[in-house]
Amino acid sequence: MSGVPLVMLHLLPGSSLQLVKLMQDLNPRYVLAPDLAGAGDSDPLDLDQPSVADLAADVLALIEARCGNKPVDLYGTHTGACVAIELAASHPDLVRSVIIDGVPIFDASTAAKFAETYAPVIKPDHDGTHFLKAHSFCKDLSLFFPWYDKSAAAARCRGLSDPDTLFAFVMEVLKGIDTIPALYRAAFSYPTVERLRDVLQPTLCLAPAGDTLAQPTRQAINLLSSGQLVEIDGNESDRSSSSAAISAFLESNTK
Repeated sequence: MSGVPLVMLHLLPGSSLQLVKLMQDLNPRYVLAPDLAGAGDSDPLDLDQPSVADLAADVLALIEARCGNKPVDLYGTHTGACVAIELAASHPDLVRSVIIDGVPIFDASTAAKFAETYAPVIKPDHDGTHFLKAHSFCKDLSLFFPWYDKSAAAARCRGLSDPDTLFAFVMEVLKGIDTIPALYRAAFSYPTVERLRDVLQPTLCLAPAGDTLAQPTRQAINLLSSGQLVEIDGNESDRSSSSAAISAFLESNTK
């Protein structure tokens, strides 16, 4: 594997398992794809309410341990995009370029509402209903936005992943079921607009047509000093169309 290391940061809920297919499509590159602290197989931070800056500091420690002070490229999707933005803005000498694959930009009222309501509180019980609740949550994420609004206006009209993919997703979400609410609060309280203005590196904004954050990502391009927007197919569960655009962008930065 060659080239500048690529650090890939996943969305919520779930883990870097959701990025495996995309990582494979980007070979041969050295890729670091950690589970964010408190998600997947990563331990949570010792904080009642971590911030995006805290999550970024945790990723930074991994980058420094694995790559030293060598520059890296960053890829982030949804909450992972917030962490990538924070890293790029805070450590411009470390980050060579940034790829934002769906970025959360909401008005203050919507962000505050989502911070309080978007993550379900699911606790284990003797009847095992927490498994069904987690499954329903993951299923409804594909069917509605926001997932808890079952109205026709909120229907996403994209269908479900195959049962095996949905099952794998549910299992990853269950690993972080206690910490996901705090991670969502961190993402929805992050000053994305302000921090995007601090990102000076070349930045690729990907707007998958079926992504809930496609429109906010289109807005992000106007906040960046060196950004480009690419419209692609896909959604949160299917990033297969992202690989060609990412590869072309990374290759252009080596010239």
